[in-house]
Amino acid sequence: MRMTQILDWRPEPGEVVEFVPGADRAPEPHDVPPSGFQRAHLRMAAARLAAGQRQSPWVALAFDLPGRADLGALAGAWQELVRRHEAYRAWYEPRGTDLAGFRLPPQALTVRPVRVGAFATAADLRDHLHRRIDEHTAPGRPGPGLLAGVVLRETTSTVYAAIDHAYTDGHSMALLFDELRTHYAAARATAGTTAATAAATPTGPAEAVGYLEYNRREHERSLALAPDAPELALWSAFLAAGDDGSATTSGGFRALSGFPVDLGTDGHALVPGVRLHYPMLTGAQAEAFRAHCARHGGGFAAGAFAALALAQREFTGNDVYRVLTAVSTRAYPRLLPVHGWLVNFGPLLFRLPAAPDLAAAIPAAQQGFQRARAAGDVPLHRALDLLPGGALPVIPPMVSYLDGRGAPGSRDFLRTDATLLTGPDGAAGVSMWFNWFRDRADLVVTVPDTPQAAQGVPKYLDRVREIVLTAATRPAP
Repeated sequence: MRMTQILDWRPEPGEVVEFVPGADRAPEPHDVPPSGFQRAHLRMAAARLAAGQRQSPWVALAFDLPGRADLGALAGAWQELVRRHEAYRAWYEPRGTDLAGFRLPPQALTVRPVRVGAFATAADLRDHLHRRIDEHTAPGRPGPGLLAGVVLRETTSTVYAAIDHAYTDGHSMALLFDELRTHYAAARATAGTTAATAAATPTGPAEAVGYLEYNRREHERSLALAPDAPELALWSAFLAAGDDGSATTSGGFRALSGFPVDLGTDGHALVPGVRLHYPMLTGAQAEAFRAHCARHGGGFAAGAFAALALAQREFTGNDVYRVLTAVSTRAYPRLLPVHGWLVNFGPLLFRLPAAPDLAAAIPAAQQGFQRARAAGDVPLHRALDLLPGGALPVIPPMVSYLDGRGAPGSRDFLRTDATLLTGPDGAAGVSMWFNWFRDRADLVVTVPDTPQAAQGVPKYLDRVREIVLTAATRPAP
């Protein structure tokens, strides 16, 4: 699945049809608190909207279906999804200084297709979809912030769906890709399918485990934590280690290292960002890199983090590598089919050995990655609330590693042109997504759109790629 900013997307023109959900009753309030990430995300989005800043706080999926799509079958497929998953019928709205929760029962929802019109150019179509997605995912708008539709053409139709990031993550979008196509195929197999008949003959369970259960568990777990809890030990070490490994106090928090090159920002305020895409390895090279890592005591992720750390040391002399890394909180099988934002940031911290090569660095990176994943059960925002200082003085880099080869429907990503779309980015620091798919491994990077970052970041990433490629192409002993 490609990861593309919507401004770089070039969809073929066609006729747009939206799938509009409706309900036969008013939303019901619920008392489940938002997760820490939901609360921070929704508050920041509301603040930026109030300041008159255009924003796109959503994640979207686009993929192709052969031929002219069957509108009745797609409407039925969407009705299955919105009824089954809380992510599409439970949400939070601002109420004074807090957030109030609402939800709709599954059978209250229906979905109908609404024709919008034809667009003659890719730019006009993209701009229309961008505007509509922004409108439907704006903070404070009633509902879960969902927009779904299809671009109809005679040879290929493009399905698209966008949802506020507060209610989805990358795993959820893979689930959406697989489930929507499954429901669509089942609906088409039913003669005379319409949205009404599809609803009357469901192809799967009416309701799945929802993300609100996860939110409640996170809230209970957060309340049970104390500042001296053993679960916070790694967070304390992460915040205490200075750039050279010493403990350097900075405003109540220990000094946090930033990115290895000058970004031209202060590390606090969001500024316009730019998205960089770095192809790293072919499918065969990625397998070879994984084998190299295994021979030296780690996995693919450890090799990637070790390469990032080695390049950092070359640029700065700093042998302590420290970033936030995305960690899935789907900790048990019951949560695997849940659509929602079930992700935390774990503290990744390790020291490079004196040896200058990747083979020696992989074991240290592997141990650091395992510790970070184990600490992923501690909500980031709760950890920062409990430890001294209350806020990060500088936002450290974020690095996400994803092995997408086993994601639902992953064998069809390339054939269907499956694309994960995001809105224009704001950036205070650097975010990196190291993604491994069946046909390739690549690195997607968001950086501040400044002259300093444009000059320095590519040099750093080129060195990371060189380290990885050297290991991938080295003959096995």
